[in-house]
Amino acid sequence: MARLSTCKESALSRATLDALEHTRINGQLADVYLQFANSEPAIRSYLQMEAALREGSLSDYDLECIKLLVSEFTQCHFCLSMHTMKARKAGVDKETQLAIRRGDSLKDKRLNAMMNIVQHLYQQPGTLDSALLEDARNSGITDTELLDITMAMSTIFFTNITNHINDTEVTLPAAPSIT
Repeated sequence: MARLSTCKESALSRATLDALEHTRINGQLADVYLQFANSEPAIRSYLQMEAALREGSLSDYDLECIKLLVSEFTQCHFCLSMHTMKARKAGVDKETQLAIRRGDSLKDKRLNAMMNIVQHLYQQPGTLDSALLEDARNSGITDTELLDITMAMSTIFFTNITNHINDTEVTLPAAPSIT
């Protein structure tokens, strides 16, 4: 059961409702967004960052890989389920999804470098290791993509930790076990 109250659509600004429009399923807004909307500035900022990501340098494939890895780190079961489904739609096969979640080395050099950066930034405090940055650049990752990687990490981390406060119910098929 959700621990954050669910806002009424009528309480939201037109700008927030417009930004949420693409999330409707059968005409309804998902409760999770209406719970996040307890802070309209927070939900608006989140939605603006997500819109910016869709216009950014990373493909849906890249974004879903990042979101899977961060959701695995935070153990957000709602987001793991959601991004398993979205990753499949973005063309990420099950084997790659599981390898990302386990932290295995990937065959795709660019994606592997990207996941190494995400892992390092998430798990180790301080400056990004120079060798990881060099590997990323040698793999074709641009400065623009590096910034978009950090923005993707920020948006999914916001969702993960808000879901932990909310105790968001997993209503989708559970993500496969990585063991």
